Amino acid sequence: MAIFLFIVSIKKIHKLKEPLLVALLGLTQTTGFFIFANLSLVSGGAGKVSLLIYTMPFWSIIFANIILKETVSRAQKIAIVGSFLGLVFIVEPWNLQSNFLSDFFALLSAVSWAISITIAKIILNKQKMNVLSLNSYQMLFGFIGILICYIFIPQQKETIFSSYLIFAVLYAGIVATALGWFLWLYVLEKMKVNIASLSSLTVPILTILESWFQLGEKPDVFEICGIVLIALSLLLIYLDATFKVNKVAT
Repeated sequence: MAIFLFIVSIKKIHKLKEPLLVALLGLTQTTGFFIFANLSLVSGGAGKVSLLIYTMPFWSIIFANIILKETVSRAQKIAIVGSFLGLVFIVEPWNLQSNFLSDFFALLSAVSWAISITIAKIILNKQKMNVLSLNSYQMLFGFIGILICYIFIPQQKETIFSSYLIFAVLYAGIVATALGWFLWLYVLEKMKVNIASLSSLTVPILTILESWFQLGEKPDVFEICGIVLIALSLLLIYLDATFKVNKVAT
């Protein structure tokens, strides 16, 4: 998929001015994120792994503050605390049987994603690079990294091909990776890191609501509290941004 995107967008790509940064972006955003996430899934439950990965916003805000010197307003600080508490209520760490190795890899996946956000923002700020081109390049480097890991990481089970596996691979490659990363880079191009990162916390909320409506898995009191806290935090960020825009306009 990375090679296909690279070929499709090659006519729009100029000489790569920041090959090292783009390579690092691919190795963190694609290779590191997916490799660590899958290693975490080997010994951990999918629900907990996905929620731990979504600690990403808090790591990315720290990196953006230190490296990009992005300031955080008072309203955003309140939203960060509220979102963090909301995520804690959703994860419910007091009810989980901890698997250290799985948790460790999930957090590495989150940190890798957060690092990639900082790198992407640096690239987008330094040169006006087409987002499609940037995504194609980073996926190409990321694919090479995954291929190297596949060669050297021992496989525990033999791969059994099926229609479900083929569908999962195509969905992961086209929708979740190619389209997903393209849209994510587009959002990063338009927004500050802290706002874009915290907005991603809508995913755990939608996951819980989808499980409720489709699978009948009714959220408990803690999950409802978490959803409300995150929703209010995102609303606060939106109102803060709207207030600033209106203030500048007047």
